[in-house]
Amino acid sequence: MQILTKIGVIKGMIAGISIPYLDAVPVTVFGKSMTASVEKTFDRLGESEFSRRVVVTGGNFLYVVGFLRNISELGSYVEFVKRAAEMPEPTVGINCLDDGLSPDYPVDGVGKRKQSYKELSPLDLKIIASLKDNARRPVADIADMVGASAKTVRRHLENMMSEGSLDLSMPSDLALGGDMFLVTHVNLRDGADKGEVGRRLLSKSPFQDQYMRTFSNLPSLLIWVFWSGKMTEIRKALREVGEDEDVLAVMVNFAFLERIYTTWRDKLPEVRTRPSEKTNAHNLHSGLGTGNPGRQTECPILALGMSGLSIKARPNGQSAVRLWPQCHTPPERAYMVQAAAIKNRALGGGHETNVSRVVRTGGSE
Repeated sequence: MQILTKIGVIKGMIAGISIPYLDAVPVTVFGKSMTASVEKTFDRLGESEFSRRVVVTGGNFLYVVGFLRNISELGSYVEFVKRAAEMPEPTVGINCLDDGLSPDYPVDGVGKRKQSYKELSPLDLKIIASLKDNARRPVADIADMVGASAKTVRRHLENMMSEGSLDLSMPSDLALGGDMFLVTHVNLRDGADKGEVGRRLLSKSPFQDQYMRTFSNLPSLLIWVFWSGKMTEIRKALREVGEDEDVLAVMVNFAFLERIYTTWRDKLPEVRTRPSEKTNAHNLHSGLGTGNPGRQTECPILALGMSGLSIKARPNGQSAVRLWPQCHTPPERAYMVQAAAIKNRALGGGHETNVSRVVRTGGSE
């Protein structure tokens, strides 16, 4: 882990209240940008409290993911993105919340949702706030910060993870990850069941790391996101998708830049736990109007199982590291170190890296 952080692949680990718990609305605004400076556009898009992630692909085609408190904020946010990204003709997608085409953990706020959630307590909020900028903080340090015992903190962390109210993410630099990152538009014939088609296409796909995004207001569009290091594999998969009876057209975009931002969601624990304010965990749901090295301690993230991380050994001895964007640890794997859950597809030699060892020591095998 230390090596991956040092070379810039991993940009740290962060935590926040989960989007499903907040009943917030994740949206994606995408289209061609007329900007002459992607970096300046990144900066402008980050001025909104709703912007969560921006992905840049070839031809200045941008994908802007936003987290809205409620749907009434959609119009003003789209107008903001049009101006900030110089995107005159954007397509706006309201992300389907649980279409069964995503991994077991949330990506951009999309994932399995429960009918109801247990309310976060004041202590829960303090714990989340302590992890906001460093989710690898040892449990003992968290306990000191929130004024509770390590046992109590550990129990609250376990409960929040199993409940799905705590969201853990690991921002990364895709350019250093080794594999190509593709965002593919799959247009379907009228009347096609996008869930059924999506599941069928995913089942036939050879890619280990992939998911599909659907939108409630765009019934004939699937956005297929995947990673691969082999051009022949990519070409074959795209050809097979194009031959599906329900597919009308396929458009591929190669991604090369990404930025992740702090949103209103990430500020909630800190705001709600200030001494001058009374904390009411229930008000965090949708509709909220305002937004030492040798010390032997347990780090909550290191014990969670690094789902979404794969390290591939190459014949030349180098490693290619691939991360899900904002890769999230599924709640059901909380507090379990599972090297087997982070399997590597070796490129020759059949070598597998023990990720649990890498995570704990910063070394490699």
